[in-house]
Amino acid sequence: MMNEAKALSIVIVNWNTRDLLLSLLARLLTAPRLTCEVIVIDNQSADDSVLAARAAFPAAIVLPQPVNGGFAYGVNRGLERATGRWVMLLNTDAEANWNDLAAFVAAAEREPSVAVFGPRITDEHGAVQRSTWRRHQPRHYLPQALFLGRLVADAMPSAASDVDCVSGCVFLLRRDVLAQIGGFDERFFMYYEEADFCARVRAAGHRIRWLPDASFVHVGGLSAAQSAERTFLAFRESCLLYHAVWHGRAWTEYVRACLVLGHLLRLMVWGALAIAGKKHRVRLYATALRQLLRPGYVGELCRRPRVLPTLTP
Repeated sequence: MMNEAKALSIVIVNWNTRDLLLSLLARLLTAPRLTCEVIVIDNQSADDSVLAARAAFPAAIVLPQPVNGGFAYGVNRGLERATGRWVMLLNTDAEANWNDLAAFVAAAEREPSVAVFGPRITDEHGAVQRSTWRRHQPRHYLPQALFLGRLVADAMPSAASDVDCVSGCVFLLRRDVLAQIGGFDERFFMYYEEADFCARVRAAGHRIRWLPDASFVHVGGLSAAQSAERTFLAFRESCLLYHAVWHGRAWTEYVRACLVLGHLLRLMVWGALAIAGKKHRVRLYATALRQLLRPGYVGELCRRPRVLPTLTP
C-alpha cells in the first residue's frame, strides 16, 4: 500500500484542538477503504497536538508550522505535500467515517468534468447545516444590515447540483486542477478563502458541485471559539478583502458602509440587552466597528497582493 499511488490525500489544519484531532485520526487511520495519506498541518498549537498525534498515529504525516499563518496558509502547506489524485480538506471538528468518505469520493469519480465537490453536512443533532452558497455580491449586504437577510438567502439544494461555492469544512478537489488554479490565497487568515478559491475555479472554466451521496457531521466553531475576538474581526476583514479582489474598491466601500450600518444597529440591540443585564456582545461589535471605520482600511486591503503557492502536477 505504501508504494501505490494514493487515491486520496486528507489535509487537516489543526490549531489547539488536540482531542478532536486525535479522535478524527483514530477514525481515519482505522481500516481505510481507499489508499490514502493523512496530512496534519499544525498551526503552532500550544496544547501538545503535534507530540500526541505523532505518538498515537505514526502513520499520519504531521507537519508543525513555525507560525500560525491561518487556515489558507495551513491548507497550502498540506497541498504542497499531497500526492493523491483527490485532496480532501477536513476540519478537526468534522466527524468522518469511511463509509461516507468512500461514497463521497466514488460519487465525485462519476463526475469527471467537475473540479470541486462539497457534501451534505449536519450538526451534531442531525440538523442540516448550510454547506453551499451562491457567489457573494455587494447587493446582498444592505438587506443583511437591515435584518432582512432572508430576502437574499438562497435555499440549500435538495439534490446534486452545480453551485458557486462549497464549505471548506469538508472540501474535495481534483489535485490536477491545482497546477492551473494554484493554492488558497494566504491573505485570507480565516473565512472566505474557499469562496475566493471557488471563484478562481469558476473563472478558469471548471464546475463546482454539491453532492448529497454522503453526509458528514460538523460540530463547528470549536477552534474559532478559542479566540472569539480574533475570528470575529477576521471574518469582517476577509469579507472586505474578498470584495476588494472580485468587485473593486468602489463596491468594497459600499460593502463596508453596509457593514458599518449593520454593526451600529446591532450595537444598539446588544447595548439594550447589556442595560437589561442580559448576555451581550457589545465589546465585540464595538471593536469590529472601530476596525471598519479605520481610515484607509479598504485601500489597504485593495493593495495587498495575492499570496499563492505554485503547485506542480
